[in-house]
Amino acid sequence: MVRSSTFKKLFITTTVLASIALTGCETTTSGSSARVDLGDLNDQLNDIVSNNSCNASFQCKVLEVGERACGGPSRYVVYSTLNTAQEQAEQLAERITAAEKSSEQALTVNDCSPVLPVQSLCISQQCQAIEIK
Repeated sequence: MVRSSTFKKLFITTTVLASIALTGCETTTSGSSARVDLGDLNDQLNDIVSNNSCNASFQCKVLEVGERACGGPSRYVVYSTLNTAQEQAEQLAERITAAEKSSEQALTVNDCSPVLPVQSLCISQQCQAIEIK
């Protein structure tokens, strides 16, 4: 009988402690769903800026996209204002940057390799990125 009573006390104590430990837990979004959303946003931006045809360099623009953990954009995107909805491209770039900022805080991986700024020029009737060194 003593053994049964000890077992019951141990079971109740374990159950209570487990309940207390789990009350601080909350449901969070998984990192994989954030990555999927970020991938979708990048795909949308790439689709929007895919037609880089131009007549002159003033039609070529550069967008800073994303954010590295140590600061600065994660990449630059060159697009043509002749064929791209500029406001839509800028909004997507901002959403990608915000998503990368939030995922950077969740992840501890830091990539501080330099991303060289680019200039956009119309060469052979296509907007092209020229690295500024």
